[in-house]
Amino acid sequence: MKRLRASLVLLATAFALVSCTTPVQPTRAELLVLISIDGFRWDYLQKYDAPTLKALAAGGVHATRLTPSFPSKTFPNHYTLVTGLYPAHHGIVSNWFYDPASGDTFGMSKPASNREERWWAAGEPVWITAEKQGVRSFCYFWPGSETENHGARPSRYKPFDNKVPAPQRVDELLGWLAGPAAERPRFCTLYFDLVDTIGHKYGPVAPETGAAVKEVDHNVARLLAGLTRLGLRDRTDLVIVSDHGMSEQGPDRVIFLEDLMKVSEVQVDSSGPVGGVRPKPGTITAAELAEQIRTKAPPQLHVWLRDESPARYHYRGNPRIPDVVLLADDHWNIESKVGWPNRMLTYSKGNHGWDPATPNMGALFLASGPSFRRGVEIPDVENIHLYNLLCAALGLKPAPNDGDDRLVRAALAQ
Repeated sequence: MKRLRASLVLLATAFALVSCTTPVQPTRAELLVLISIDGFRWDYLQKYDAPTLKALAAGGVHATRLTPSFPSKTFPNHYTLVTGLYPAHHGIVSNWFYDPASGDTFGMSKPASNREERWWAAGEPVWITAEKQGVRSFCYFWPGSETENHGARPSRYKPFDNKVPAPQRVDELLGWLAGPAAERPRFCTLYFDLVDTIGHKYGPVAPETGAAVKEVDHNVARLLAGLTRLGLRDRTDLVIVSDHGMSEQGPDRVIFLEDLMKVSEVQVDSSGPVGGVRPKPGTITAAELAEQIRTKAPPQLHVWLRDESPARYHYRGNPRIPDVVLLADDHWNIESKVGWPNRMLTYSKGNHGWDPATPNMGALFLASGPSFRRGVEIPDVENIHLYNLLCAALGLKPAPNDGDDRLVRAALAQ
């Protein structure tokens, strides 16, 4: 009996040791690359010459349309994509916004705004989730990747520089991936802004925009060829998204702030497709300002107090959101008369920021690689669900967020 007990103890100990030393099961792929093609409207995939992207979409998972968060601007949506939080919750409520708590203004092109944690700290992006769980991450451009986040950073990152041409971005990322296996990341980001830049200048249906789509497609092919040379292609997941779509606009469809209110009594936080104003101290209340604007507003303009904006926008509760939110109909803009005669001469032919449900604001989503289903098209999906998909593909426990597992269930191979 004693001998039997001793044998059982030894057997239990052996099982315990095996249990303690068994490694965590690896994820389906060794590398996940998240690519943003800024301003790539959902229908550009059919409209323009993009053979590489079309092949990836056909062979993987492709959403008919990715719906951005409100407002359909670059910085809010890039941070939503990687945090799963609506802009009102992660705090990057527009490309430019005023923060009454600090009295400072955030600006997408201000280096300090991109480096200072205080602007970004309300959200946990996927590269921070990864680093906290022992997964190495490299970021080759992405809003929010240049700042420390509660003591953590991506293992490697590159501050944004729009002068770096797309082929150089691809080649430098491949150079990062060519290092020793022990030093390579499991997660990377890559960002292309060309389609957005050209779409603004020439409009979404211009041949120049089609050429920009083709050029970015060529650079995605360049990335795939480089991954093949490194022996990583078959072990890499690709998730390719955009932040918003693009609509045509012109100087003939403009609503002027001066026709709506006494601009001397307000602080203008933003203008364009979506605008925002705050009453200056000692003038009028926000409710009075909103009513004043409504009485003068044309039918193409919608006016709400911050906490009365449509619930589907999830754009309430954050003091960084202007007291009075203004939204123009698709193709229309809110502008100031100050300097208008000169500005109208070079007015952009394309823009974004309108209601995310507007067809032209729809964005791109496709996923390809060993972790994903093959040859599947899924319906329109909101971009708040992407973060959970990235975490699932990487085997990470996601931080609390506004998304759910619908994209995980639709896209991930079972």
